[in-house]
Amino acid sequence: MRWPSRYVLKRTAVTALLAAAISISISSGIRYLTGSEADTITVVVRFVLPFMIAIPLGIIWFSKLESLDMAYRSLLKQASDLAYSASTDPLTGLLNRRSFADQFDLAMEHGIRGGFLIADVDYLKTINDEYGHLTGDDAIISTAFALKSALGEGSLIARIGGDEFCAFIPLRDGESAAELIARIEGLAGRQFRERIGKDEPVLSISCGYEVCRQGQTFRDMIAQTDSNLYRKKRARKNIARVSRKKWEADRVIS
Repeated sequence: MRWPSRYVLKRTAVTALLAAAISISISSGIRYLTGSEADTITVVVRFVLPFMIAIPLGIIWFSKLESLDMAYRSLLKQASDLAYSASTDPLTGLLNRRSFADQFDLAMEHGIRGGFLIADVDYLKTINDEYGHLTGDDAIISTAFALKSALGEGSLIARIGGDEFCAFIPLRDGESAAELIARIEGLAGRQFRERIGKDEPVLSISCGYEVCRQGQTFRDMIAQTDSNLYRKKRARKNIARVSRKKWEADRVIS
């Protein structure tokens, strides 16, 4: 049998003292009104009996209350854990797509001004194929870290696909969107190198950014910002293609 906790013993002691005080006060009052004298046995019984009754009953009662309270707290924690699991991405701890969309649409309904950012991990499939899926996971975790570090707690951040992230950034003074994107890319690259412990492969991220307008929904912003993002990705691929052709031409000449 488990020894009663301090909570149970404390509550039981208070209850027993209160019961004894009430019992002695009532019996003393009756004795005073009737003018009767109390012998030693009566005094002892009047004092001891409340403790004999209140202490075991108090331990039983408060132990049951404590058990119910602990069970209730456990259910609350389980419910909280389930709600967290249902609304977050298990790998990064960021919001998932559905939870982000609900919260973003609610922010738009309340007229909160800000910007919508999409980030896409470049060549994630290549990283997975050539370096393994654990390295690919490191790329995803590093990108999530960079977004959380750069955007802060006031922003909504989510992983909405295998290599895709998005964020709602409430309007604030400070760095421009271009500066913010550059900082995210720099943070992600440094975090990735630290996680894998080497300089290869290099992690690069493509980002698109659009200012949110009142009445726009998550679907609206995804479509609008996606166009911006993929223009940048195509431009980056074209630059990489031209650079590779130049490198190959230089090899032939040399």
